[in-house]
Amino acid sequence: MVEEYGKYFEALELHPRQLVGQSVPRIGAEGEETLRDSKDAEEWQAAVKQILTNEIRDRATRLADDSAEVLATIHQSIEIFQQNPDMIPGTKQFDRELADRFAQLAQPYEIRYEGALRGYNIPTQPLIAQLRTQLAAERATRTPAAAAGAAPAAGAAPAGGRPAQPTDRPQAGIPSKAGSGSEAEDFSTLFGTIGLPQLRI
Repeated sequence: MVEEYGKYFEALELHPRQLVGQSVPRIGAEGEETLRDSKDAEEWQAAVKQILTNEIRDRATRLADDSAEVLATIHQSIEIFQQNPDMIPGTKQFDRELADRFAQLAQPYEIRYEGALRGYNIPTQPLIAQLRTQLAAERATRTPAAAAGAAPAAGAAPAGGRPAQPTDRPQAGIPSKAGSGSEAEDFSTLFGTIGLPQLRI
């Protein structure tokens, strides 16, 4: 704006009498005009001030509209954590599997500003609720009780046969490698919704 209207600014700083006889940009038309007297100069300055005021107001309105959209996206992202405590990293109830699945499922709906994730262009709460229900059903099938109902008790004889031989057990003193949790997992997509893509847990 300074470059576009710079030709006016210097003239606005002068007293109307100092503009008498000078050529200035014509208001509402191409070219220039010569100010005849101080009254003519004063009217010209008033017109220029009105034009600049309207332009500033128009640009401020457009910026406010753009900011409102960005702020709405950020607020929606914050609500993800407000409504879902089990998706807050570092808390006791944090559900890593739920957070990971959500980040993957919602990836096509990401909204990014300058490459940084700021939110999603769809309501995310229904997705999270659906994922939570699916995970609950899957975990119910993984419980020891469910597994015991499908497998015969250790040492029980199969129908009409000899007692089953005990299965080999892991050698004592050798910890299992599975589930050690030593490998770091990347949740930058999820954490990016609150502007912390570099956060690691």
